[in-house]
Amino acid sequence: MLRPLFQGGPRRRPARALWLIALLPLACAAPGGARAAAPDEVVVLLEAAPATLDPLLATDAYGVRISNQLLFDTLLTLDDALAPAPGLADQWRQVTPTRYRLRIRRGVRFHDGHPLTPADVVFTLQSLTAATGGSPNGAALRQKLRAVRALGADEVELDLNAPYASLLVDLIVPVRCRATPDAPFNGTGPFRLLRQTPTEIALERNLDYHGARPGPARVTFKVVQDENTRMLKFLKGDVDLAVNALPLDKLLQFRRAPLSGRYRVEEAPGLSYQYLGLNLADPILAQAKVRRALALAINVDALIKFRQKGHATRAAWLLPADSPYAAPGPPPRYDPAQAARLLDEAGFPLKDGRRFGLTYKTSTDRAAVIQARVIQSDLREIGVEVDVRAFEWATFYEDIQKGNFQLFSLRWIGVVDPDFQYELFHSSQLPPRGRNRGRYRNPEADRLLEAGRLETDPARRRALYRRLEGRLQDDLPYISLWHNNNIAIVSRRFDGFRLHPTGGFQHLAEMRPAAP
Repeated sequence: MLRPLFQGGPRRRPARALWLIALLPLACAAPGGARAAAPDEVVVLLEAAPATLDPLLATDAYGVRISNQLLFDTLLTLDDALAPAPGLADQWRQVTPTRYRLRIRRGVRFHDGHPLTPADVVFTLQSLTAATGGSPNGAALRQKLRAVRALGADEVELDLNAPYASLLVDLIVPVRCRATPDAPFNGTGPFRLLRQTPTEIALERNLDYHGARPGPARVTFKVVQDENTRMLKFLKGDVDLAVNALPLDKLLQFRRAPLSGRYRVEEAPGLSYQYLGLNLADPILAQAKVRRALALAINVDALIKFRQKGHATRAAWLLPADSPYAAPGPPPRYDPAQAARLLDEAGFPLKDGRRFGLTYKTSTDRAAVIQARVIQSDLREIGVEVDVRAFEWATFYEDIQKGNFQLFSLRWIGVVDPDFQYELFHSSQLPPRGRNRGRYRNPEADRLLEAGRLETDPARRRALYRRLEGRLQDDLPYISLWHNNNIAIVSRRFDGFRLHPTGGFQHLAEMRPAAP
């Protein structure tokens, strides 16, 4: 069904309601020792530095959030109900099943003063989808977009290879300036980049911003890798905002003075999906009974209760339970006795208390290492010895991308459309082409992935993806762990910050100094 001319995308009810954690009463005044900060400067705490702020190259969470949400505007956006919404393209229409036209906002300027034109959108999409040297963020569009061209002063036309149902989500991409291709930070966003060092990123308000005037005059990101030092920053009052940047066992301190008087804590169910990845090219993990046994042997509910402090929801699969594309079945229940029986059937009997060994790679992050140790202990109960190896992030991530692992744990952040699974599980998407890092291959899954991305009828599309996810739940290329809640710690100096379901900085520009 075609949309009316230049009408925004469909809306649905917010999948998840945000709520505020109940805190102790606000202290009469902030305790002494807080920094003397400018009233309209927001200091944001990060636990790791982004690899790059170039929007075509950024792939880590902080790089994407700072570049795509603060320095740049995206062609379309994702609203709080997780529906595609107008961005730099303020309206759109579907001309034919494989052709779209987007109307580009007028009066928008890049930070250096160049006006936004349809040619900038064409330049950006062509850069993203270039056959060689293209952006790692352009994989989905590279497969789907056949041609893009400017039409007149304010329109862009897209021709697709097929009627892809997820196109609007794929168009949530930052737009760069064609006139300054060598200026990677020249965006149209609410903030400009002042400076970037390994430990600090400073942004200033874009006074020429086309939207609502940004509240903060300056946003300063402080990179503090040590978690005790991060906590000290809060105790000293040196920080105004942190999103998912503190160990969960520290949150109780924000219920007590002095922190309860200086900060409020906002929490909402999030979209991030924590999983245990498996290398199906490994001769042991290639056996479905082994993967099922590992899933049954891990006490995920205990991990959520004791390690996540209850700030997470058990995951059945990649998309959460309130998604229309949620998996049809529950996650595997904790049953170590059944796990042991499956390993016996798979040809791995218990000998001297041991069946086989596996290597589990993780980053040096304390919470990640503790999670690995708990899983190690669970698997030891069924005779599987796990060697936990922790690496600095860059080394760890490079190994995962190369397939140099047996087990690892990571999370996917902000997934809203089921077509994302094409990159993860289709047999054509092995690295470096896609993100099928576990080398999963299943002809039935391939057929369902191909059909799902072309099905535009909502009911039939849901049915296809439920079949797919039932298949994936049986095959277990991932062992699902949980969906983390998003948790923001916000200085009471400011009002206006809201959590977005993706846990990003979409609403940071709305922060304003609190009324006296």
